[in-house]
Amino acid sequence: MTLRRLAFVVILLVVVLTPQRGEAGLIPWSYQWNAQPTVINADPLSANQPPGGITLTPGAITISGGNQGVALGNANIVAVNLTAFTFSPTSEGSPYHFTNTPYHLGVTLTDVDSGKSGTLYFSGVFDGSFTAWKMSLDTRFTSAAQQSLILGNNRYSVSLTTFTPPDPPAQGGTGSISAAVNVQPVSAPEPSTLLLAGSGLAGVVFSWLRRRT
Repeated sequence: MTLRRLAFVVILLVVVLTPQRGEAGLIPWSYQWNAQPTVINADPLSANQPPGGITLTPGAITISGGNQGVALGNANIVAVNLTAFTFSPTSEGSPYHFTNTPYHLGVTLTDVDSGKSGTLYFSGVFDGSFTAWKMSLDTRFTSAAQQSLILGNNRYSVSLTTFTPPDPPAQGGTGSISAAVNVQPVSAPEPSTLLLAGSGLAGVVFSWLRRRT
């Protein structure tokens, strides 16, 4: 066998043995959201008048009546539902205000194949105001809006995406904070990287054999 042919055989083996990336199947996983606190009071009005507030209740695709969800592959899910309420109208219809009013969210993810679980934590604040018939409320996230963790052989990236304010208390409609979850297998070496490494190895072998002859 000539030296050139031997080098060609080495490169061919590298190409054949390099793992090829096929389409990954849908990865099964489950999730559980929680919120703290679950009732967020507006700025105090006076010592003897309770304020309005916003309730945060875990939102999910429920199974067996629980606040738990299951998904396959990438998914857009509801983190929490929002409902505005008032204990009593303010004097002269003045609005309830929220000024940097904090809240905290957590999501526990479970990789079904490995059984591994982990929790990501998010935080934010509400700013704005509402009356019984008018809503002007916004939120901003004070933690990283995108976070990730590795469970089993998969990387889970969670991004808080859409905020929809609740309807005014008199209308009663719910709002939400939504999240996008991206699930991918943990990265393996790129085939091109392995090919370059194999080519380098073939060059070393070829040079060594030339010196031997």
